[in-house]
Amino acid sequence: MVLREGRLVAHRGSEVTVLWSDGSTDDVRLGVDEDHILLATATGGLRHRKFVDPIGTSELVRSSPAQAFAFALLDSSKPTSSKDLIARVKEAFTGDVSALWKRARPTFETNENIKTSGKGASLEYTWVGQAPLDAVSADIAAHIGERTTRDENTVTVKPEAGSAERRADAAPQVADGAIGGAVNSETTNKGRGSAHSAEDRQMHPAVELVRATSVSGQLPENWAGVLGSAMRNPLAAGLAVGSLSEDVLQAAVPALDRAALILQALPRDSKTIKAIDALQLAGPEGATALIDAAEAELRGLDSASARAQELRQAKDFLIRRLLSSPSVGLLSLDTVLRATREMETPKDAAKKGEWVAGVLAAVIGAMDQDSWKNLALQDKSAVARRLTSVPLNASGSRAHVLGWIWRNHPADLADEMWWRDVEFDDLAAVATTPLASALESDAIASTVVKPLVVKRLESATTRRQLLRSLAAPTALARVMDESDVQRAFDRVLRDDNIGRAWLVRLRNETRISELAHQVEALNRQAREMTELLGKAQEAVRLRDDRLHRMEEKLGEAAASTNELRESQSRQIRIDVMRAFAGLCAYVDGAADSQSAQRVRERVRRMAAREGLTPSGVPGRTEPYDPQRHDVIGEPPLPNTPVTVTGIGYAWGEGADEIVLVRALVERS
Repeated sequence: MVLREGRLVAHRGSEVTVLWSDGSTDDVRLGVDEDHILLATATGGLRHRKFVDPIGTSELVRSSPAQAFAFALLDSSKPTSSKDLIARVKEAFTGDVSALWKRARPTFETNENIKTSGKGASLEYTWVGQAPLDAVSADIAAHIGERTTRDENTVTVKPEAGSAERRADAAPQVADGAIGGAVNSETTNKGRGSAHSAEDRQMHPAVELVRATSVSGQLPENWAGVLGSAMRNPLAAGLAVGSLSEDVLQAAVPALDRAALILQALPRDSKTIKAIDALQLAGPEGATALIDAAEAELRGLDSASARAQELRQAKDFLIRRLLSSPSVGLLSLDTVLRATREMETPKDAAKKGEWVAGVLAAVIGAMDQDSWKNLALQDKSAVARRLTSVPLNASGSRAHVLGWIWRNHPADLADEMWWRDVEFDDLAAVATTPLASALESDAIASTVVKPLVVKRLESATTRRQLLRSLAAPTALARVMDESDVQRAFDRVLRDDNIGRAWLVRLRNETRISELAHQVEALNRQAREMTELLGKAQEAVRLRDDRLHRMEEKLGEAAASTNELRESQSRQIRIDVMRAFAGLCAYVDGAADSQSAQRVRERVRRMAAREGLTPSGVPGRTEPYDPQRHDVIGEPPLPNTPVTVTGIGYAWGEGADEIVLVRALVERS
């Protein structure tokens, strides 16, 4: 059976590079099977692991990303960039591989078997440790070299020789993976045949495993290989075991343990399988890998074909069993959204909407606040779309989800997408639950509650409808305008004689009651004003008394101040005259007995003691300052040079300085 053809473009020992007919290239290992060249992925690498155990490989990438990137590096003998490593890991894992690389890179680069070269964007990695065991020898490589020359570099590829545990349903996928490309339709038809092909006539390995376990009460030795093969095509395995009776399933399940995952896509209701917690068996990562494998089985099939319809039915049962687990909160929201994507259709919405909403409520309820905060808007929109088909009621899953969002991220709930297809009665149903505070918030009240309240009042046509609307909980009644209510009454009771009579009587009684209330209010206001007036008059009298007392105190203070001022002024004059008398007495006594220089120095010391500062030095030339100089004759212009002939005196310093006697000067 020919799968693909390509041309050898390079080979390094047992590893060659093949250019396939579709233009893609691949690095593969060489081998020989009878007269054909066999190309297979390198054992030990990530690609080989993906073909042998896709679920285990997906779990490896999630749990040990550094090890997974090391296995990806083994797939090439050439230096590899981080971009190429990420691309290779993406072949085995559908999550955010770039984020995994950032987390794994420090550990990855400390691996002693990995050599780095280059810097920055040119940084590359090479595996320098011992290569994994390979069954291909050097003489086979030489043999291939001869064959490529003889066949003009054209190679014909057959499926990789697998273990005895591999069966017909898994062979095309394994062979496809082994050569790194897609199997064309012609090849697939040759391998599978018609609806009554050898695959259908041969017992499926999953059926053999379940039957053997039901008889012996224990798993056969090859159960792990059969499970791995079946989990690569879980829907086909589910269809196959559908031929088994409930008695066989009941006898086998107690001993199947993890192998019971083979039964999860059984396309019929089964009490035996319903008792199995599929998510607990597979774990969150394994469940995600199962869902990915199921989607891969359906990919590329004609959606109208009988086979595709059978597989879709099996997938529906698989998804329901996985997501019905009590541990569904362990799954990521992304996984649940992908698994329930087809349940958005109108046909499925009515039947599965509440169940999907319940799953979403469990998963969202288990999320932490940062996970929701970092969630993409398109994922939040997908959640809102799935909730749209579910009625909003107090105990429903939709109310639980909205309540969680209101408690943890209230701003998000103001988006109208969460209230799509909600009506007045839906709001009334949750207006007495914790969501009442959300309905009373300004943003939601104005954009969601108010329009629905107005719509309900405008649509009321009978007394019953109108009165039921008016009896709505406070969260709704608080936004009802009196004018809207009045118009609703006028419209509804226009042709209702009984109701109109009620309205007239209510209006008269209401008017009388309003007037009575107004009179009572006016009397109360008058009494309050009288009391306030008495209090004001008493306050004025007290203020007048205080004012008179203050005026008396001010008069006493003024008289005291005048006496103090006169006393201080007299004391100042006495001090000045005493100092002047002392100076006169000294000069008179020293005029005949002391030299003029000594008298001058003594006078200056006495002046300094009183705070006087000499101004100018006789004989010195200074700029003329009218404020400090007295000039003999016509005053010159300011700053004109003048000569000091007699000193002056100033008192104080800086801005407080006062020139008492200006220095005597004359023109220079």
